[in-house]
Amino acid sequence: MNKNTTELPLKEHGCKRLPEGFWSAVEVWVKKPHVVNKRLCGATETESRDVDIEDLRILLDKNDEESLQDVFLLLCSGVSPSNTHQKDKPWSSTVRTFIPKVNCYGAKQQKEVVLKDCDRQHVTFLPFEEDAAAGRVSLKKCNIYQIRLCSPGSERWALELHVLTSDGWFSDGVAYPKLPWLSSDLLPKLVRWAAESKSSEFKSTLSLLPVEKYSLMYQQLKEKYKSMVKVWPEVTDPEKFVFEDVAIATYLLVLWAEERTVESLSAPQSFVDLGCGNGLLVHILTNEGHPGKGIDVRRRRIWDMYGPQTVLEEKAITPSESFLFPGTDWLIGNHSDELTPWIPVIAARSSYSCRFFVLPCCFFDFYGKYQRRQCKKSQYKEYIDFIAEVGQVCGFDTEEDCLRIPSTKR
Repeated sequence: MNKNTTELPLKEHGCKRLPEGFWSAVEVWVKKPHVVNKRLCGATETESRDVDIEDLRILLDKNDEESLQDVFLLLCSGVSPSNTHQKDKPWSSTVRTFIPKVNCYGAKQQKEVVLKDCDRQHVTFLPFEEDAAAGRVSLKKCNIYQIRLCSPGSERWALELHVLTSDGWFSDGVAYPKLPWLSSDLLPKLVRWAAESKSSEFKSTLSLLPVEKYSLMYQQLKEKYKSMVKVWPEVTDPEKFVFEDVAIATYLLVLWAEERTVESLSAPQSFVDLGCGNGLLVHILTNEGHPGKGIDVRRRRIWDMYGPQTVLEEKAITPSESFLFPGTDWLIGNHSDELTPWIPVIAARSSYSCRFFVLPCCFFDFYGKYQRRQCKKSQYKEYIDFIAEVGQVCGFDTEEDCLRIPSTKR
């Protein structure tokens, strides 16, 4: 077993949250690896259970006794007399499957067995590759690592990174980062999360959708519409705006597919994008089979490139009886500025079944710039809560989600 250890001390002010803060930090890394590893879209967890040594023998290669002993030594090292196991099943085990932003693995899936040892304050990661088509599972012993919460002295804590061996460490830059990355990027993040006293204001990214479906569809749409970057006639950054709208379109398409399944709907949902800007979101949603249109106060040059099947109207939108959409399933407000708080109102007045989706950028209320009222929240969270409150007054059950895309005005 490799004895090389990287140690990062925890700040004094964070000590009072330990060891609970350590396990909170581990949960972030296990459930949301994409917040550190930007090449991942997320991860899913399955097969949660408690295990013992014999269970691990079945999981690992029973014919490789030397490797088995090395793994067991890593799992059982650092034991103090007062910290021995008293359980029949000492490890809490779960399997997580990585979901890369770009699928470079084909039919293979990159997975990890995560073993939590709450008695010793250790968590061990056993990566493996599963080839469903060939029916093969291969453990990557060279990439096994462990993170420990240690108490080297009174009122002192430290996080340590241990690896089974640094020889032959495999990195593909996606599911398997380089070994130094664990020390330089992951460990400092875990230290900060463990010491923080407050939790995030928002739900996790894509909390309302199956992240696997989102990732797959995003890859497909990105490939399908990436040519728009080369012909972009606007003065705005083409890559930013094309891929941002691809991400938003992906979110809506997956959301609507899930809605059709739950509600047993057969027809694709219709939509109106209020304040549609460059119109690309309307173009993608229309191309993917959803009837709809976009409305904006100013025509863009790119509108002429989409063709007649993409319906875009140049007109000022005034919340009134003249701007209701009784036959529309969804109203969209993507960076809709002054219109944003009015969209729930327009949806509620359009029909009982009309829903809405808003992604705010600049903050407005019904009379002008939104004035902050709660300094304890971030400005964005406060505004999101304001829009949710408007929706609830209008009779909607509102839900919040987090999209990993830039929020800049177009």
